[in-house]
Amino acid sequence: MTAPEDRNIDAVLAAILAPSGRSGDRGFAAGVERAIDAQAAYASARRRFWRSFAFETLAIGALLAALWILSSASWLAPLAGATRWGLAPPLLLVLLLWFGTQRWRQA
Repeated sequence: MTAPEDRNIDAVLAAILAPSGRSGDRGFAAGVERAIDAQAAYASARRRFWRSFAFETLAIGALLAALWILSSASWLAPLAGATRWGLAPPLLLVLLLWFGTQRWRQA
């Protein structure tokens, strides 16, 4: 019950939608694979950075808390001076310099 026009349309559509006879573009495929690999490497580096950043932030926070507790100790009062945070700035500077050199060595 198909009309001859329907068969003609089917043949035209089959000819239009048939895959082309040319071979695949290997250069394009290799470029896409390199882009995917680069994106995965970037995502991995980002995760490593944020994990390291979180660890160092927690470590600095813990050391600041320890410095705050130590600076309020009565037996360290002569070293702390007039301010409550007398020991913290120089020790924090040493700590930050150490973290900076560790980061510089890893780069």
